Amino acid sequence: MTDRSHEAVGPNRPDVDGEPFVQSRRHLSLVTTMPFISESRSWRESPHFVDEVVSLERHIARARAAEAAKLDAVFYVDFIGLNRTAIAANPAVPFEPMTVMGAIAATTSKIGLIGTASTMYNYPFNVARQFASIDQLSGGRSGWNVVTSFSAEKSFGLETLPSPAERYARAQEFLDAVIALWQSWQPDAVVADARSGVWADVSRIHDVHVDGEYITLDAALDVPRSPQGHPVVFQAGASAEGIAFAGRNAEAIFAATPVFTIAQEYYAATKAAAVGAGRAAESVIVLPGLHVYLGATDEEAWASARAAAVTEHRITSILKDLEVEFPELDLSGLNPDEPIPTERFPSRERVEKWGGRRSRIEVYRRLAFDGAPIEPPTYRQFLERSAISGPHAAFIGTVQSVADEMERWFRGGAADGFTLIGGNSVAELDRELLPELRRRDLFRTDYEGSTLRSHFALSASQVGSSGSHPA
Repeated sequence: MTDRSHEAVGPNRPDVDGEPFVQSRRHLSLVTTMPFISESRSWRESPHFVDEVVSLERHIARARAAEAAKLDAVFYVDFIGLNRTAIAANPAVPFEPMTVMGAIAATTSKIGLIGTASTMYNYPFNVARQFASIDQLSGGRSGWNVVTSFSAEKSFGLETLPSPAERYARAQEFLDAVIALWQSWQPDAVVADARSGVWADVSRIHDVHVDGEYITLDAALDVPRSPQGHPVVFQAGASAEGIAFAGRNAEAIFAATPVFTIAQEYYAATKAAAVGAGRAAESVIVLPGLHVYLGATDEEAWASARAAAVTEHRITSILKDLEVEFPELDLSGLNPDEPIPTERFPSRERVEKWGGRRSRIEVYRRLAFDGAPIEPPTYRQFLERSAISGPHAAFIGTVQSVADEMERWFRGGAADGFTLIGGNSVAELDRELLPELRRRDLFRTDYEGSTLRSHFALSASQVGSSGSHPA
C-alpha cells in the first residue's frame, strides 16, 4: 500500500546526532532483484512462463532492461534450501547467484552485479575468489551481499543453527578475512613488464594470516586487486546485531521498512551505527525493498496490485509463513473487518526470547497495529498488505504520486534509493516512472562511471583500507 501518513518531514529533519539532515546524494540509487522476489502476476499471465522460469535468456533480458534504464545494479537474492511454502505460489527459482552473474557479466557492460553468499555455509577464500573473479571479468561491477543465514542448516549437515550472536561473530571474522584477501595484492603488484618477462611482482602480494575462533587462513588471493578497490559490501541485517554489523562493514543495505516512520527509524539507526564505528554516515547507503504498481488513477493502480498479488493461494502462503515466523501466533476466528486484537500477537519480550528472525517478526507486529495508511488496519487489510508486499514498502498510484513518495523518502531521511522487488517490470518503470524522476533531477540520465562503486557514489576505501595491504 502507498504510505499516506503525513509526518512533518523535509530536508531539515533531525538526523543521527540531532543535526539537520541534508541529503548529500545527488541522485537516488535504484537496484532491482533478479528475478523479482514476487512473480505472482507474470507467471499466471504468460502461457510460456513454465519454460521461461528456468531460461537464461530471461535473466539476460531483464538485466539488459535494467541496464537500458540506467539502474545501479541487479541484485541476486538467495535463500538457500527448498522453501515449500514459497515455491508453491511463487516461481522465483533461487539459482546459485554466481552462475547467473557470470552470464550477465558477459552480456552487459555497465550494470552492477550483486550476489548473495552466506558466511555460514562458505569459506572466505572461495567467496573472495569468486567475487574477485566476477569483478575482474566485469570491469569492476560486482558486489557481495553478506548474509549469516537463518535456515537450511540440515542441508549442510547441521542439526541446529548457532545463535544470531555467534553467527554474526563468525560473519565478522569471515568478512575481515575476505577483505584482507581482496587487498592481498598491492595496487601496483601487476607490473606487466614485457621486456623482463615479469607480469606480477610477487613481493607485492602478501599472505593473509588469520587464526580466529571460526576462521583459520594463511594465504594470499590468486586473483589481482579489483578494478574498483574491492567489490561493494552489501548487507541486509535489521536486528540489533545486524545493524551493528552493517555500521561496521556495509556499504549498501537492503532494508525491509514497509512504512515511512519505520524507514526513518531504521535509516537513522544505520547511519548512527556507521558513525559509531568511526565511519562517515554517507559511507553506507540504505535501499529499502519496494513494490511499485502504477495506474492512470489510484483506483486503477490498486486494482492492478490486488489482481497481481491478492489471491487465495497467496493469502494461505502468508498465513503459513506467519506460523513459522510467530510460533505462538493464533489468527483463527478473527473478524476480517476488525483490527487484530493486540493480545493475539506476542509481546516484544517474548519475541526477544525466540531468537530467529526477530527483526522480521517485529516488522509484521508493527504492520498489524500501526501500518499506514489505516491505523490500525483490519485483519483483511493486514493480509492484503502482506500479500502485496510482505514486510517491504509498496507505492501504489499514479506516476506523480509514486514519484512524490519516492522523493519524500529520499529527501526525508528514510532512504538513499530503493531495491525494486515487485510490481511493474523495470521496462514499464523505465517508460513511465523514470522520466518523471529524471524531470525532478532525482535519477541519472546516463551512467557517469563504469563500476558499481561509481554508480553508488562510494569511495574506494569505505570498508577496510583498500589503499593498503595487510602486514
